[in-house]
Amino acid sequence: MSLAWQACYLAEMSIEDTDLWVAQRLKDMRSERGITLTTLAEQTGISSAHLSRLEKGVRKPSIGSLLQIARVYGVSISELVQEPDENDFHLVRADAAMTRDGQDGRYTVLSGPRETMSVIRVDLAPGKHSKTARHVGEEWLHVLTGTVTLHISGTSLQLGAGDSVHFDSSKEHRLVNDEDAAATVLIASTAATVPMRHPIPASRRGSAAQRG
Repeated sequence: MSLAWQACYLAEMSIEDTDLWVAQRLKDMRSERGITLTTLAEQTGISSAHLSRLEKGVRKPSIGSLLQIARVYGVSISELVQEPDENDFHLVRADAAMTRDGQDGRYTVLSGPRETMSVIRVDLAPGKHSKTARHVGEEWLHVLTGTVTLHISGTSLQLGAGDSVHFDSSKEHRLVNDEDAAATVLIASTAATVPMRHPIPASRRGSAAQRG
């Protein structure tokens, strides 16, 4: 799929369409690996009931959930939410970026399928907060606009536009917008790319995968 065609295609898709595409992608990736929801739940720490709702499109995944699932599968987060690239580079035009509503607010995955980092832009509405997350790896957060508070390991850090923080993402952390204005935050994480001892690759028997 060429970049131009992909941009046009995505522009015509509604948010509901893209959410359903992600749900189907999550289901297909589990099927390709021939594992049950129970097995995936044990690997990710996310309940099988919640994983089932994500695959049915009943619930929208949080960024933390996507990072955990991507890590278990040994893929980048972009492979869960975007069409694969056919080029040696991943280009995201401002007017063609795929933005979705998730449990953590509106997010846009900016990184491609390469395995060294995951970059996400998060838009937090006033009063909005992310779910408490804790995952292997490192995280770098930069506030583009607005003011947010990062709660990490019992410490609260107020961050304004231009502020950055780099931390161990295995520590419990949560992002909160207690202000009256929206905030936009850029997050770079290695959580999806730190390999597990036994990541679950796609199986040749994927078409005959067990269903949870």
